[in-house]
Amino acid sequence: MPPERRLETERLVLTPLSLADESEHATACGRHADALRDTKLAHEHWRAHGFGHWAVRDRAGAFLGVAEVHYAGPGIDGIVEEELEAGWWVTETRRNQGIATEAMRTALDDLWSRAGATHVTAYIDGENPSSVRVAAKLGFRVRGPGHGRFGEPMTVYELRHGV
Repeated sequence: MPPERRLETERLVLTPLSLADESEHATACGRHADALRDTKLAHEHWRAHGFGHWAVRDRAGAFLGVAEVHYAGPGIDGIVEEELEAGWWVTETRRNQGIATEAMRTALDDLWSRAGATHVTAYIDGENPSSVRVAAKLGFRVRGPGHGRFGEPMTVYELRHGV
């Protein structure tokens, strides 16, 4: 993974999520086990594929959340393992400010330009209207029903490049 990889917007700075981000990630999301899992997976994915999870920070350096673009892997009903999956979250105190949309738009633009992807999927719990709104703003369309890795019902979305 190139350590110098950095994406910037007017408000945000995105860098590859790494093991060094674990503590800030845990504080921002409130779940240490999730932060440990995410940073390890991100580190491995970046090393193997040259793209993956992005740490999202404001211009002052505060950790705001994660913008994910990675291979889905096994366990999601409605998404094939080899498909690319997108995901996002923003720390609770900074939600509803357009951060997830801005970060994901930037991460997806990078993905389209470097990974040769034709489409990206996402799966969203119907009880998460904020994520549904982000998906709509990004241009994702409902592909159909699915289930998450723990059997929970989800809706699968798809975004086609250039459509």
